[in-house]
Amino acid sequence: MIEEVTDISQANQWKFHIFEEAFPSHAFTLDSYNDSIYGICFSPPNCEVVCLTFLSNGKMCAFYNFESSKVSVNELDDNYLSVKTQFAGPEIHKQLINIFDYINKKYLENFDLTDEGNYWETKNDQLLEDTFEKYTNLINGFDSLLKNIPIGENETIEAYLIRIAEIAHKKNDKNEG
Repeated sequence: MIEEVTDISQANQWKFHIFEEAFPSHAFTLDSYNDSIYGICFSPPNCEVVCLTFLSNGKMCAFYNFESSKVSVNELDDNYLSVKTQFAGPEIHKQLINIFDYINKKYLENFDLTDEGNYWETKNDQLLEDTFEKYTNLINGFDSLLKNIPIGENETIEAYLIRIAEIAHKKNDKNEG
């Protein structure tokens, strides 16, 4: 897997980092793991780092969530991989989904992926484009509200954000009605 992801990263001119390449044994025990991380991380443009990294027991674990002296096996049970692609755009998002699909079929067991762009489930380009446009509009609209509506002198951040949300909700209601 590391060799294939390295090839993909090099072909796309993405930075990558390889951790340990070979597990200490071919038998995994879920009860324990050593202090090493195995696998590869890569960085598509304008995207969070994608980590295909694992503990010595074979469990997927993003390297930045792992600090062996502070984490028990039970604390890693709910660990998951998260990659934000909003600023990378739909083409990079689609490319990553296709990479995950390939790696899942060839190398992984019990891998679940939740895709806010719904491309994983549908492979529908138009749906992915529409979803990216929707989120981009939401981000731009919220950014515009923050720039145009200043925080009150004695207003808490929480109260300010609630007020901004109410204004956005009212604006949205007017646009739909």
